[in-house]
Amino acid sequence: MNGKSGAERESERRVRVVDIVNLSSSANALLKERVLAMRRSGLDNRIVCMDGPHVRPLREAGIPVHTVHLPRGLDPLKLMVSMIEIAVYLRRNRVDLVHTHCSVPGAVGRIAAWLAGVPVIIHTVHGFHFHEGTPPLKRLLYLLVERLCGRLTDTLLTQNRSDLEQAERHGIGPRGRRWHVGNGIDLERFRPVAHRSRPGALVIMTCVARLEPVKNHTMLFEAARILKQRGERFRLRLAGEGPLRRDYECLCRRLGIDDRVEFLGYRDDIPALLSETDIAVLTSIKEGLPRAALEAMAMGVPVVATRVTGTREAVRHGETGLLVELGDVAGLAAALALLIGHPDLRARMGCQARRVAEEQFSETDVVRSLWSIYGSRLRARSIGTGSGALAGGHGDGLEPVPDC
Repeated sequence: MNGKSGAERESERRVRVVDIVNLSSSANALLKERVLAMRRSGLDNRIVCMDGPHVRPLREAGIPVHTVHLPRGLDPLKLMVSMIEIAVYLRRNRVDLVHTHCSVPGAVGRIAAWLAGVPVIIHTVHGFHFHEGTPPLKRLLYLLVERLCGRLTDTLLTQNRSDLEQAERHGIGPRGRRWHVGNGIDLERFRPVAHRSRPGALVIMTCVARLEPVKNHTMLFEAARILKQRGERFRLRLAGEGPLRRDYECLCRRLGIDDRVEFLGYRDDIPALLSETDIAVLTSIKEGLPRAALEAMAMGVPVVATRVTGTREAVRHGETGLLVELGDVAGLAAALALLIGHPDLRARMGCQARRVAEEQFSETDVVRSLWSIYGSRLRARSIGTGSGALAGGHGDGLEPVPDC
């Protein structure tokens, strides 16, 4: 026996953090590198998500993953079952901090963490659902859910400033602990490569997004039909899976653009795809701060996107790409045609996009911000005071934790 009391042993164990998200693909794309950085720095950071093809690679990378069923719909019974399952896991593993992401897993995860008595509950908004164009009744429901869950939240984080303003306006989350942390990507993994379209070659446009309603692919397909009718030489590649794939394949055939559109499915080699891309496209209805746009910018690819919450803070119109109004199909086609016909403009915008990504969208900066927030909130609950990771120590190049 080492003679240490239970309290002493408890204070010396690694601080346990659990991130909760819905899909394993989201866990892989959004959380993997950050969680690995936190683990290298001394935290016992884990992930809870749905079972899927990316669970095994996450585990092989050294991240403990617990799988649950997280329905994307609003079935009360299924949501309650998920909530109880997550709460049991959190309580059994004596989790110190839960960090939830997105809407449904954000609500389910926060209630589960509250039921389990988790001391610190943090939520990141990846774009509120009460966005421009939301029907009034749905908007009221989403707002009510966010306000109720906000009462269980120790700290609310947003990726864009518009969502922060919305949270403050509607009283979502604790006053004084609503913070904008932005979003970032691995600037070493996403680096520009020498790629120039040959004169007369097809211009490659790539859209990296799940095939689901919020990503609004129909607007892109309608613009592609206009481009084809005008005789533009292009190929549109779609990287992403989702429930609407068959519907979209049928739609492309009806629009007569199936010979121009390539459905690639989910891809984990996005840097390779972007290295062959001339224009990145994103037509979402709303975003947090879209990684798809940031990754393209980091690789020196101009972005054409809808001017919506989140995206308009990532893409600088006329500098790093072009923004069009949501629903303006003709405007989208015109913006794409402009870049298709002017390779020099694409190159200039791509160079500026890389500079902006380096200045504003480094994943390392986001990790440091989260490290500070975690440390501050845990110390406020007297957690981690005996842990090297949070008692002023730091690993893997992270800076000491200041008070927030």
